[in-house]
Amino acid sequence: ADGCPTAVTDLTYKESFNSCSQHDDVCVATQTETESEIETVKSLRGTDDCKPVSTQDGFDLNSYIDGRWYIQEQAVTQYLPAEQNFCVYAEYELLEKSFWGWDVQVHNYAQEADGTPHDSGDTICAHKADDKDPAKLEVAPCFLPTFTAGPYWVLEYDEATGSALVSGGQPSIDTGDGCKNGDGVNGSGLWIFTRQQERDEDVVNMMRQKAKDQGFDLSVLNLVDQTNCAKVE
Repeated sequence: ADGCPTAVTDLTYKESFNSCSQHDDVCVATQTETESEIETVKSLRGTDDCKPVSTQDGFDLNSYIDGRWYIQEQAVTQYLPAEQNFCVYAEYELLEKSFWGWDVQVHNYAQEADGTPHDSGDTICAHKADDKDPAKLEVAPCFLPTFTAGPYWVLEYDEATGSALVSGGQPSIDTGDGCKNGDGVNGSGLWIFTRQQERDEDVVNMMRQKAKDQGFDLSVLNLVDQTNCAKVE
């Protein structure tokens, strides 16, 4: 019935789900039979109250990846839980095209309060997801093909102030105080980056305001402790 070949007999099944961590604006329901089905479609695609975010105009990837970024505030995700909000940083390096088509090597580091490290090493990669918008990247483990990757969008980037705002794609969950992404893997996360490890309140507040202007619920952002980070090299 699904148009797939069968080895012996067709497979009869029923599929159900409670939530979806990744959305795509081009996925549109063509037929619904009940109001509950319509509401399910709306919950997957997000609501009209979440306005489309904009990425950094004239984004220069080479400039962006030329130096380490320290995370000052971040939303909880499956791979960055709240207990790892210490000494977090990210750095990037251009790659020659790999077998799977990755463009950038990603290195993430975080610690727990007691100094326990969480280092991604060379296991994570990124690729340019949109030829017309270089600020839209996608990230996944390097051993996976690029179609499995999740969005990494640079919404704001200012090298003069050494700051950036990064989102895990288009937020679609309306909280009443703005919108947010999920907290799983793909389609999750919100980050405020700075070039300097020491927190500059003026710079951070500037990025917070830009996030608010883009429609984000700022309550999802947790402080990252960048002090006492002697183990960070």
